[in-house]
Amino acid sequence: MLVRSESLLVQTESVKTAAKSHLNIGDSPCTNENILHLRVVVWPYPLIKDVGYIIKGELACSALWGSLRPTLSLEHFDKKWTSREGVWLFGIKLMDDISVNGYISEGIMVTLSPFVFRRFETDMYSKNFSAVVGNSKHDRHYFNIGPDAPLLDRHDSVPLRFRVFRACSLHYDLCVAGGGYFTGIFSEHWSIQMLLVTVSLLSGLMIYIIIMNRAELNSSLSARFVKALKNEALSLVYQPIYRIEDGQICGFEALLRWKDERLGNISPEVFIPLSEREGLQEDVTLFVINHAIREFIHTAIQNEIFLSVNINPSDLDSEKFRDKLLGLISEYNIPYKTILLEITERQGGDFEGMKIHIDKYKNHGVRFAIDDFGTGYSNLNLVTALDVDEIKIDKSLTSAIGTESLRYDLLPGLHEMFRSIADKIVFEGVETQEQVNYLKTFWPQSYAQGWYYSRGHCCKVSDEAAFCLIQRPYISKTLLTRRISPRGSP
Repeated sequence: MLVRSESLLVQTESVKTAAKSHLNIGDSPCTNENILHLRVVVWPYPLIKDVGYIIKGELACSALWGSLRPTLSLEHFDKKWTSREGVWLFGIKLMDDISVNGYISEGIMVTLSPFVFRRFETDMYSKNFSAVVGNSKHDRHYFNIGPDAPLLDRHDSVPLRFRVFRACSLHYDLCVAGGGYFTGIFSEHWSIQMLLVTVSLLSGLMIYIIIMNRAELNSSLSARFVKALKNEALSLVYQPIYRIEDGQICGFEALLRWKDERLGNISPEVFIPLSEREGLQEDVTLFVINHAIREFIHTAIQNEIFLSVNINPSDLDSEKFRDKLLGLISEYNIPYKTILLEITERQGGDFEGMKIHIDKYKNHGVRFAIDDFGTGYSNLNLVTALDVDEIKIDKSLTSAIGTESLRYDLLPGLHEMFRSIADKIVFEGVETQEQVNYLKTFWPQSYAQGWYYSRGHCCKVSDEAAFCLIQRPYISKTLLTRRISPRGSP
C-alpha cells in the first residue's frame, strides 16, 4: 500500500504538471485543443480518473466531462488537507450520487481513481486486514480500508491480539499503518502445525537455493559483461529509418548487441539495466559512439543520411562523452545534422539543465530526438521542455494499429497535436502491412523504423564490398561503403 500511495502522488504531480504545460492563458482555458490535450495527458495514468481546469473556484472543464455548463462547485466536501503545493479534498460532491477525491493546485484539479486501493479491499475480508494511509505525525488520515481502521486511527493502545505494522516513505510525508487480529498457527491442531512447519522449512530451503543461484547468475552475468565491454567484445548493428511517403532511407540507428561465448545472445533489455546498476552506462555510451562513428560515418556522409545513437541523459553532463564526440566530429569532419542523439528519460530529471547541454551540442551540428515517446517519463513534459529535432513514437503505440487496444484511441489525439510537425515524427516497431497503410494514410510526412522494412545489419570498416539493404522491392537506393580517412590522413 505504501508503494501504491507513492505512485499515486507521483502520478498526480505528473498529470498536474503536464496539464499546466499546455494551459493557454486567455479568456478561458477550456478550448477544444486544451481539453483534447487533457485527455492525452491523463490516459497513461491508471491511478488518475480525470484532470480539469478551475475557474473562480469551480470546475469549468475536464478530460472526462468536457466543457461544463454550468460549472461544478467544489465547496461541498467531507475533508480538506492543505499542503505547501496544493489542497487535497476528499468526498467532493460534484453531483447527486457522485463524490470524488481530488488534488487542486495552480488552477488545475486532478481527480483520483476510485479504484486506487481496490486490490487491497479484498484483503480486509480474506486476510482480516485493515489499513490507514496518512502522514508521519499520524494526525492526517487520507484513506481508510477495512473494518478495524478506527483502531489504527487511535493513538493509544490497541487490543493484545491486534498486530500493527507501520511503514513510511523515504521521499514523502506519507506513512501506512496496517493491522489485524492474528491468532497464529498455535490455535490449530498439532498435526496442522507440524505440516505447516515442514512446508515452511522446505519452502525456505528452496527459496534459499533459488536466491543463491540467481545471485550467482547475476554476479556471473555482470562480470561477463564487464569483461566483454573491456575487451570490446560487444558489437553494433544498424537499422535503417525510412520516409513513409516514398520508402527512401534517410538514416540509420546504431543498436548495441552482446553475444556471450557461453550464454549466447543477451537481450539489451537485460544488459542495459545491468550496465546502469554497475555504473557502466557512461562506458557503454562511449563504446557505442566511438564504434558507430568509426564504422558507419563514411556511409552516412557519402549518402547524405544521418547516424542515430542512443544516450543516457547523464551523458550530456559528462566531460568524457563531450570530448569524445566533439573530437570524432572534428577528426572525421562530420557535416552538420549528420549525428542524431536519442534521449530516453526513465526517471524524470533536470529538464532545464538538459536543455542547456543540448543547446551547446546543437552549436556543433548535433541533432536530438526524444526516444520511446508515450512510455514512462518520455511524455509531453520532455517534449515541451526540450528543443528536439525528432520524436520517436514507442512501438507499444505502433503495435496498437489495427487492433482494439485502448492505446489505438490515442493515435488520433497524437495526430491532432503533432500534425504541424509530422516531419519530426518517427514510428518505431513497424512490423505489418496494415501499420504501413495506416501511416501512409494519416502520417505520410513521417518516418518509420521496424522489421517490416529491415532488421539491423552489421557493418565493419574493413568491408570493401557494397553494403546493401534490399529488404523490400521498392527500395531503390543502394548504400555503398568505403573507408573514409580521418581529416589530414591520406
